[in-house]
Amino acid sequence: MLFRSEVEAFEQTIAQMHQVRHCIAVSSGTAALHVGYLAMGIGPGDAVFIPSFAWPSAANMAMIVGARPVFVDVLPRTYNIDPEDLRVRIQQCIEQHWGKPRAVVPVHEFGLAADMDAVLRVAAEYHLDVLEDAACALGASYQGRPVGSFGKLAIFSFHPRKAITTGEGGAIITNDEELAERCRRWRNHGQGFVDGRREFVLPGLNYRLTEIQAAIGRVQLGKFPGILARRRELAAVYLDRLAGCEYITLPEAPPEHTWQTFMVVLDDGLSRVQTMTRLASNGVEAAPGSVSGHRGAVYGEHFGYRSDDLPRSARLHDWGLALPLHSAMTVSDAQHCASILREPDTDR
Repeated sequence: MLFRSEVEAFEQTIAQMHQVRHCIAVSSGTAALHVGYLAMGIGPGDAVFIPSFAWPSAANMAMIVGARPVFVDVLPRTYNIDPEDLRVRIQQCIEQHWGKPRAVVPVHEFGLAADMDAVLRVAAEYHLDVLEDAACALGASYQGRPVGSFGKLAIFSFHPRKAITTGEGGAIITNDEELAERCRRWRNHGQGFVDGRREFVLPGLNYRLTEIQAAIGRVQLGKFPGILARRRELAAVYLDRLAGCEYITLPEAPPEHTWQTFMVVLDDGLSRVQTMTRLASNGVEAAPGSVSGHRGAVYGEHFGYRSDDLPRSARLHDWGLALPLHSAMTVSDAQHCASILREPDTDR
């Protein structure tokens, strides 16, 4: 098939990968969230439920459109939203009059799909829309079905840390034709066409992905099966070599995991800073795994969150350690990283 542009070809490939009808490429994953909220009509008076242990883009964009982000705790080994805590937070929101419960944003953290059956049950119970944040989860699936095909829409990121990159970029996918058209208009200055004439029907944004970025992305997508296979191979090495290590907790590792990040959780008695320093002195560059949104100063200031709220998210914020993982690594690289981490614990 011939396409008018690299962007259209890139969009069609992403849509086909995730078995949906529409893909709208944008300039970043955060832009995708912003456009998604706007297209869904989320705004002042609404509450959006978001796992705390995740990059804060979903919460930030909820605030940008005037909604209230309500943080939900996560499960300790998947790092994904806890459906039971989601129900608790929705009820708390209703009782405290924080806003109309409007949407839930399950983040498929580090490339592992959230428990979508449970999330969808809670969402249906409270009449919530579902926006999947699959920023880290290109190509992931849940019980054989691609992520991004469960909610009203989903977003992806192509930041350089992701499995494939367009330098910087993102995408929205959906099966809803009307929603897709609203996303396209919000992405591109609010432009629409009425009787063949250009009209600015929304106060839109400039969140377009460039042709150059899309061309890079198409090449990357052609390499994606090999990239994904290598990531899974390296994760398997870590899981094998770190099994039984008494001062770390390993992540859950179902076969559908795509391993955008491999994060372990250190024992409370271990210094993460000293562990990272020791690894670095042996040529291993590790880093904190991610952040918990409720720990952000802006959310404490506006909504009264305290650092010890959401204890599982807080623990992952303090003790999560991301190990090197990228497609240029070799098996021996991963074995070396694991062996250094397993060395006798001198950091207590």
